[in-house]
This record gives sequence, structure tokens and C-alpha cells, in this order.
Amino acid sequence: MNAHETIESSSHEQTLHEQEFPVRMDFYWQAIALYALALICYALVRGTVWDGSLNLTLRDPIVIVLGALVIGSCFWSLGNWYMRRSIVIGDSYIRFTNRFRSRTFRQHDIDVISIGRQKMLKVRGVYKLVKIRLRSRRRLLRIRPSLYEQEQALVQSLIALKRQLTAR
Repeated sequence: MNAHETIESSSHEQTLHEQEFPVRMDFYWQAIALYALALICYALVRGTVWDGSLNLTLRDPIVIVLGALVIGSCFWSLGNWYMRRSIVIGDSYIRFTNRFRSRTFRQHDIDVISIGRQKMLKVRGVYKLVKIRLRSRRRLLRIRPSLYEQEQALVQSLIALKRQLTAR
């Protein structure tokens, strides 16, 4: 939710500011368009013109591979769109949600948040990985901010949550 959300507790109401960051879907559509364009270009180059008509060879291995990539990318993007994954960051928690499940980690559950900068090549954004160490879990939670919409706002929210952790 991009607006304020009211959460009722047993004794009183409190308003928490939270931001939602859904997963980017533009990469999947760009991949589909690129694979489809490559398939069309290759098919036109390899096709033969006979008596004013264009004959395409569908049994060519490259056409099969490119077609499989287009179809696979379509299914993958539809699956990710259906799952509706997002991260919600509130004043004292972080929540990972999808269509079927939501996991919330409160501030007292989080041990350390480390935000790493990208050192080599700047592909998209400045930050490449955020690691969250939880008290109740052995493995780290890893977040790639570039996979989510509003990358800079996500990083700023995580930095604010990190400051709250160090202030306690």
C-alpha cells in the first residue's frame, strides 16, 4: 500500500506509514519482444520467396529454439504477474508478499541489515544487494533492489529501517 494503513490493536489504533514495492515486470516483456523480433528476422532471412509467396521453414533448429524462448518467456512472465510478489516496508517491519502468502519480520526479529554497493559495472541502479540477517533464521534474506519498482525509494526505506535498528 502506498498510503497510510490503519491497524487496529486490542487496546488502541495506530497509523503506520508503509510503502509497497512490486516486482518489475518490464524485463519480461522486453525479453519477449526481443526474442520475437529475433525469431521474425531469422525466419524472414531463412525463408524463401517462391512465386510471390514467402515460405518459412519451421523445422529449422534455430527457429525451434527461438520459438521455445518466446513461449517460455510468455509463460514465465504470466506466472510472475500471477504471483504478484512485492515487498512492503513499514515503520518497524518488512513484509514479503505474494498472491498466496505473506511473511512479516518485525524490527525485533531483524539482527542486521547490510546494504552493498555495486562495484563493477552499473547496469541498473547503484545498489546490487541488500542482506538481512534474522535472529530466528540461519540463512540471510537477500533482496536485489533493481528487481523492484522504485528502486531508490526501496533502498531509502531499508536505510531508514536500518537506522531504527542501530538506534535501539
